[in-house]
Amino acid sequence: MTSGPGGPQDPDPWTHPPQPPPDQPPPDQPPQYGPPPQYGPPPQYGPPPQQPYAGYAGGPMPPAGSAYGYGYAPAPVPGGRLASMGARFGALLLDVLILSVPVGIIGAFTGAFHTSTNCDGGTCTNSFQFSGAWALDLIALVLGMGYSAFFVGTQGQTVGHRAAGIRVVDVGTGALIGPGRAALRWLVMGATGAICTLGYWSPFFDSQRRQGWHDKAANSVVIPARPPG
Repeated sequence: MTSGPGGPQDPDPWTHPPQPPPDQPPPDQPPQYGPPPQYGPPPQYGPPPQQPYAGYAGGPMPPAGSAYGYGYAPAPVPGGRLASMGARFGALLLDVLILSVPVGIIGAFTGAFHTSTNCDGGTCTNSFQFSGAWALDLIALVLGMGYSAFFVGTQGQTVGHRAAGIRVVDVGTGALIGPGRAALRWLVMGATGAICTLGYWSPFFDSQRRQGWHDKAANSVVIPARPPG
């Protein structure tokens, strides 16, 4: 500041530049910013939703009550169709014939099948007799459980099923039912079939999915092995 005759004078703007107000930063310094905002962890996403069994063509299952021709179920099943009862009967018959071969061999070697000679008044007759029925029935049941556990549990088809063009799958997902459930399925079918053959006819008691008592026990359903067309 300079003084003159009239008293103190304003500072020379060329030698004393004006000072900024106290609440503002100097012009030659960049503005100060606060710390960057803190963000939380990225959102966690779960696995993709599981889609229901879409059948052979990759589309959704038909709604309940729909009908697309003979052999289609009114209730949803994997693939949308049910195997015919004729194909199921033919498959079971072929499987029983296949299992009867080892059972017959075991019976022959164990003496379950034998002939006896009856003589009356000098006349002798030979007759074929069968003993140990309960033992052979048990053997046949165990062989059938192992047969079903391997073929149905791991492949979805026995030899008879493959010949008839059908397969056994889980009623909800269409996947294989596994050896344990496949063995249980045969056990229930054999046990209930021994009651006046009712177990073999039980699929007719279910008009929705044609599940026999053995299918309900294993939570399975029988469907065609190939897509239509």
